[in-house]
Amino acid sequence: MSALPSIPQSWRRIVLLLPVIVVALGFTTGFFGSSLKPKLPKVVFEPESPPGPFHRECKTANESSRLDELSDVIRALWAPLVLPVTEPTFTTLDGDKKHLPPTEQLIHTKSLGKRICILDVDTRGLSGDGDVFGSHLPTWGNLAFSSAGFLSHYLYAQIHGYTYKFVRAPTYHDRAPHWTKVIFTQELLKRYDIVVMLDYDAMFPSPELPLEWLLNYWKIDREVMVAMAEDPDVDVNLDLRGKINVNTGFIIAQSSENTQRLFKDWAECPDETRYKGCARWKREAFHEQAAFSSHVRYDFLDGLSVETHPQYIRVLPCAEANGIPEKRHLGCMGQLVRHYWGDKTLTNRELSQIVMRAFTPLLTSAAYSSQEVVEDYRTHALEGDKILDQS
Repeated sequence: MSALPSIPQSWRRIVLLLPVIVVALGFTTGFFGSSLKPKLPKVVFEPESPPGPFHRECKTANESSRLDELSDVIRALWAPLVLPVTEPTFTTLDGDKKHLPPTEQLIHTKSLGKRICILDVDTRGLSGDGDVFGSHLPTWGNLAFSSAGFLSHYLYAQIHGYTYKFVRAPTYHDRAPHWTKVIFTQELLKRYDIVVMLDYDAMFPSPELPLEWLLNYWKIDREVMVAMAEDPDVDVNLDLRGKINVNTGFIIAQSSENTQRLFKDWAECPDETRYKGCARWKREAFHEQAAFSSHVRYDFLDGLSVETHPQYIRVLPCAEANGIPEKRHLGCMGQLVRHYWGDKTLTNRELSQIVMRAFTPLLTSAAYSSQEVVEDYRTHALEGDKILDQS
């Protein structure tokens, strides 16, 4: 294993997908037979409009999907499964059918590609056995719970051609590490149209569903600066005014001067230059989440409130964007985005299900859909050592 340190980190993180790569390459090289060789689509993501002032550095993807990188393999593998951005309906894993607004009300009609950034922020070393930055590649048997979540985020970004960033953040000297997600989401918004920040235990259970579809479904237009899910309706999750907290484990943020101002005020909340009483959340739970829920959302952009101007801060339903099926009794089952605060050990299970749901039908097709593999004698009869043709 002495050669592992020389392997790029981006390859080490996705080692769990090696079986998928083998099958995908088998398809493209004819290993499974030319009759089963799929026609890989030319996957091209064009920008919806010229980049704005906050994302001049953003690179758009205009390249064909030649299988010269792992990301191309992933995108080709999932391409038949990806839901169109304008698909009228989607059925969740629990059978609930979701409907988009009428066509004329849709916000996005094509992918934003690299202008969307899927973001992980973490202050830990993550260098132990099973961690994504460990000296040895993780195995499925020792994969850390956090690694499963991070890998699912990377996979989601690759499926849809989004940018993926992992920020290894420094810590504040005076507050909990959770606060770093605020400042680095703000920083990445200077480069990308949309930044989706996820805690490691927040995952997309149906990665074939594009973010643009979710934006259409939740009606997150350009006026919306930030969107977060509501927490379960229990006493511990109430803010200082008795309103249910929003959960900062899944944040959709859109670039604008107003969004920059919002995140600046949020990051500076514990300094109490604007929000009196916010210093308590430097280390007291729920840290940046409590600061936003109890202070920022009631006074942003010079006196606006989520109650008077809800169009700027979108609160997403807990049932759709928070929780897990095991916590459905709290009203939060994670239909579209799951958050495993109820049992973080289940992130490994979620990653395996995500991969195998895509891999299983392709494997089945490769194995059993070709006459070169399957010889069908069901119309014949057997007599002694003879196979008789009854036709």
